Amino acid sequence: MSEFGDFRTKPRSATASNIEETILEIPGGRTERASSVLHPPNHASHHDTHGSTRKLSNPFNWRFRKHRKSQDFSTTSLAVAQKNNTVSVARPVYNQHQFDSGFARREQEEFDFKGKMKKCFTCDCSKTCWKDFLYKFFPFVTIMGNYSLSDDLTGDIVAGLTVGIMNIPQGMAYALLASMPPIYGLYVSFFPPLVYFFLGGSRHISVGTFAVVSLMVGSAVEGQLDACKTAYLTTSADDNFINDTMDMFNDNSSSTNDTSTPNEKAAEDTCKIWIATSLTLLVGLCQIMMGILKLGFVTIYLADPLISGFTTGAACHVFTSQVKFVLGIKVQRHNGAFKLIYTYIDLFTHIAEINWAELITAATCIICLVLVKECINDRCKSKMKMPVPIDLIVVVLGTVISFAGNFSGNFGVSTLGEIPRGFPAPTAPALSNVSLGGLMPNVFTISVISFAVSVSMSKIFAKKHNYEIDSDQELLAHGFSNVFGSFFLCFTACASLSRSAVQDNQGGKSQVASLLSCVLILIVMTAIGPYFRDLPNSVLAAIILVALKGMFRQFQELKRLWYISYYDFSIWLVTWLAVVILDVDLGLGVGVVFGLLTVVFRTQYPNTTILARVPHTDLYKDKGIYPTVQEVPSIKIFRIDASLYYANVEHFRKKLYKLTEVNPRTIKLERAKLEAKVAKEVKTQKKAENLRKRRAAKVQGDEENEQALSLDLVGAESETVDIIPAMKREGWPKPGIHHIIIDCSMMSYVDSVGVNMLRSVYQEYKDVDIEVFLVNCKVAVRDMFEKCSFYEKVSKENIYLTIHDGVIAALLQKREILEEVNRDTKIVSRPSSVYSGSDRNVANLMMNRRPSQPLSTGLFKPRGSLIPNLPPQGEDSEMAEDAMNEHAEDSVNGEVSKGNIKSNSNGNILQVSEANGEQK
Repeated sequence: MSEFGDFRTKPRSATASNIEETILEIPGGRTERASSVLHPPNHASHHDTHGSTRKLSNPFNWRFRKHRKSQDFSTTSLAVAQKNNTVSVARPVYNQHQFDSGFARREQEEFDFKGKMKKCFTCDCSKTCWKDFLYKFFPFVTIMGNYSLSDDLTGDIVAGLTVGIMNIPQGMAYALLASMPPIYGLYVSFFPPLVYFFLGGSRHISVGTFAVVSLMVGSAVEGQLDACKTAYLTTSADDNFINDTMDMFNDNSSSTNDTSTPNEKAAEDTCKIWIATSLTLLVGLCQIMMGILKLGFVTIYLADPLISGFTTGAACHVFTSQVKFVLGIKVQRHNGAFKLIYTYIDLFTHIAEINWAELITAATCIICLVLVKECINDRCKSKMKMPVPIDLIVVVLGTVISFAGNFSGNFGVSTLGEIPRGFPAPTAPALSNVSLGGLMPNVFTISVISFAVSVSMSKIFAKKHNYEIDSDQELLAHGFSNVFGSFFLCFTACASLSRSAVQDNQGGKSQVASLLSCVLILIVMTAIGPYFRDLPNSVLAAIILVALKGMFRQFQELKRLWYISYYDFSIWLVTWLAVVILDVDLGLGVGVVFGLLTVVFRTQYPNTTILARVPHTDLYKDKGIYPTVQEVPSIKIFRIDASLYYANVEHFRKKLYKLTEVNPRTIKLERAKLEAKVAKEVKTQKKAENLRKRRAAKVQGDEENEQALSLDLVGAESETVDIIPAMKREGWPKPGIHHIIIDCSMMSYVDSVGVNMLRSVYQEYKDVDIEVFLVNCKVAVRDMFEKCSFYEKVSKENIYLTIHDGVIAALLQKREILEEVNRDTKIVSRPSSVYSGSDRNVANLMMNRRPSQPLSTGLFKPRGSLIPNLPPQGEDSEMAEDAMNEHAEDSVNGEVSKGNIKSNSNGNILQVSEANGEQK
């Protein structure tokens, strides 16, 4: 490998190439050949990896000249020697106006909202357009087109059977969370995945029941149940619909020892179906509408700490909802805020009514599930083709033992009851029988949460397996899945975290695995389902509690977040507390609002700092972080680490006054007080003197002198004006700086209030003889300046390209400061005749720095100078080239003497001369 690295033309830093000659295009159309200063030893020729000589482009019109010393970079425009690890850059000092004019800035196109919307909702209806639409709307065509039976089918079969076995107990268990009979969980595991197979873009997620979404559906069902049941009992309902749906509840009601009358039980169960299916239909329609409007980005407002805290809080609700089945205690149903607290109060009130048979059954199942999952499936998963289906085994054994021991009759254990066989008849959701206004908050919450969970899992697997996911298409896929499922008595479906992970780990390649899982569910619904009538509810509760283990492990994130970010920690904790104390939907709203408030707070009170110069470089760093940096005398460089808008303009102003240690309002107030005091004293003294003279004139009887003295009193105020300049030279309050440079590099945008604040700050400092420069302004910020007429008060010459440009321009305006920085920089200014314009505040920057060396070693000594080098025109071109050649010759002799400043090679200024005369 060569001792010199690659060469890239950048204005501030670069790497060096093994080049002897470079073709440069000089402004004016002529071409000259320049020799590089880098000559690596023992290399006769220098080629790139393809064997061709590397050429350098020169977009910034930098000049390359041959050096008389092998390590002297004083006249080289851009070079980097990897051996010495130094950077040498030479370029003009640009303000923003010069840079835009010299490099032909292209105006940005205005955002055409009307055109964007027209493009989204219009089509030329060509064959290609329809083809693209169909491929996008039905991703399975592309997926199955690339499907390999030999490579993919085996993994899909294993994954599908494994996930199907998991779906049977989980579907029945999560139906209890949704306040629905177990068979409805199997419906959710069958119908929505069929639609997602055709419309979904993810190849690895398992769509069906999910604990958090099931809990949210159950919360919505219970919240609207009382009002719906009252309306049902007072009005006539559709008898055919009731007869078709109530057969599946009758036997279950007797097995759970419910004391309610048959009519009340029928009303409650019917209303649950109405509410759940109506909610699912509305959720699907909401997701379809969001997909049409391209609102797939809404999930970005659900940060990872917020999702983690929300799911952990929801897991607490899931846990609480299953405790009553584990203990066999019947408690009152609570809804709304603080329902978790009221539920535990009821549990402890009825703690003496524990059904020990159900507690022992649940404890035995939990022990078996934990032992097999932790000790066998997790530890031996690399040696097994599929995990032990312990959930299904527990369900089967629990059903057999309960049937053999007659647990329902002998011990009062609540069981699932009768499970219907076959498919439910397609039925439209009874929207007219439920309160749509009461469901709408739940509709939006469930739509966003279910989609956020699903698309997050989809993107994880897409990244892992190298394919793309369209969030808007996923919204459509899940929306149509829920709409289709609502006609078959399904509640809201979502991607399952645990089953999706198992499907991927078992080698699933596509949604063919979901189809095989649906086949297994179909067998249970049509043949095996009725045999689970004696399965204790405590067994399903045990399965749910063990499945919550992963969610409760998210508490471990608190320690990590504490060390990473206090804001993320607070978002997690506030969301979790809100969900636990209030409710699932209210807690989510609180978490989202709190998360947005943290963003507002960070932008309203952003970090501000004073920047100082790294010795011998053009780098400017935070003075509070790097103690070795040095402030440029009489110049303050201020930076705010946020965009400037209406919420933080006052914070910006206060911090600017504080950190620069110059409050223009205080200075103007002191000056006004001093002027008033001086005027008063002058007037008093003049008045007393005139009075004395009038008395003397009166004694002498000189009336003409008396009248003259009266008029002289009127001129006392005019004399005050003559005293003020002398006072300014002596005791006039003066700031300790002459320039303030505001670094706008962190401002991605500025609103109209921010522009007004910058204009106000500029004028206030100008009134106290302090010039304000703005540097590193982005295009959006400068465009806002134009729109707000900012340049009517502030000259465009005050906007500079970089911090160092602004510093050099400020120093050139205050020549007396140059002696204080001559150890770091040599500045040579020239008359304006060298340039094609009248700007005198222009210089060239040349310096070497070795970033790998510590500052204390003294290796950052300057080896270059700042030479005026704007692109000249006409006769000025020859003058500029002659001046630079003379400078190169003098630098070899150890002394640089050009223009107005003369300095030696050590960087010490020997002589400063003005245009109108010599000053030594």
